Amino acid sequence: EPAVNAFAVPGGFIYLTRGILPFLRSEAELAGVLGHEIGHVDARHSAEAYSRQLGAGLGLVLAGILVPETQPLQGLAGAGLSVLFLKYGREAELESDRLGVQYASRAGWDPRGVPGMLTTLARLDEASGSTRGIPNWALTHPPAADRVERVQEVVAQASTAKGIVNENALDRYLDGLVFGDSREKGIVRGNEFLHPVLRFAIRFPEGWQVMNTDEQVAARRDENSNHIMLLQLAQGSGPLQQVAPAQMANAGWQQLNGQQASINGLDAYVGTYQGRVNNVDVRLRAAHVRAGNQTYVVAGLAPVGEFASAEPTFTAAIRTFRSLSAAEADRIQPNRIDFRIARAGDTWESLAREQGVVSAATLAIMNGRDPSSQPKPGERLRIVVAG
Repeated sequence: EPAVNAFAVPGGFIYLTRGILPFLRSEAELAGVLGHEIGHVDARHSAEAYSRQLGAGLGLVLAGILVPETQPLQGLAGAGLSVLFLKYGREAELESDRLGVQYASRAGWDPRGVPGMLTTLARLDEASGSTRGIPNWALTHPPAADRVERVQEVVAQASTAKGIVNENALDRYLDGLVFGDSREKGIVRGNEFLHPVLRFAIRFPEGWQVMNTDEQVAARRDENSNHIMLLQLAQGSGPLQQVAPAQMANAGWQQLNGQQASINGLDAYVGTYQGRVNNVDVRLRAAHVRAGNQTYVVAGLAPVGEFASAEPTFTAAIRTFRSLSAAEADRIQPNRIDFRIARAGDTWESLAREQGVVSAATLAIMNGRDPSSQPKPGERLRIVVAG
């Protein structure tokens, strides 16, 4: 999972995403993250937050095309998360920071790994981090910056003042690690989504933000836009002119028109539908497209009053859905972590331009540096190389 996060859920299960690993500088920081999340479990923060959120009626509702009943229309592009993520209060985070230091220290790890990882996460908070897929750390944890000073007091009292760090050992595991999307879940490149395993591709409108989750791919112009596009795997077999209207009706959408079509040589059924999302009348342009043994639904949604202006953009994007040849699919590879020695004149900006994958700020933070600093000639740097 490309999102930068770690979390504990009721039952004592602890998860670290693949996306957080390149931002940890050592195994001591990794131990600090694990200790922090174990602290949430031991202090029963997860169970308390879970009960609180259930009491508030929060959650996501799946209904054909996913519609989160508890969110405004702008939140539709973020729907489809299968895990209820828990956000803790400041006191719970401070308690878990303290427990994380104690657990890591008692296990022999350098307790400075906890403030080290909090400093990195604070920089990611400021730079917005990675927001595709599941929520990032900034969305599920309170700000890290104001916790660094508090946790330093606990570090000073730790039983192991200077324990194991293992920076080079972590680097060996990171070498070649997939950064961002994987082939198995599909890859976002700019405004294009490519799935080399299922062998299809679609290009969303130029400049739109594209987010890939397990359940769907979503795109929108910006976070405040009411114009949203979704791509999902559709269920059912049989003629598309029967499958499409039936599925949309089951999801609560009234068909206004529809017809069979061909999209880049693929059988399709394209229709216009209307429904309501959070008491807003919404119109939707959707294409059910059959590619291989799968059926996909590509849809563009907008409030009824804005649909006429948005529909040409939706239709143009829908028409880009296409199959990938075996040769094309083989050429699509994920981005990966690599290393290089900094040369005189290198800057985070120049390295970012050279690789063309991540921002200068991301490279700096990945290397444990503030984005306002610059790499030093001769130091070994983590970089991201294009697939």
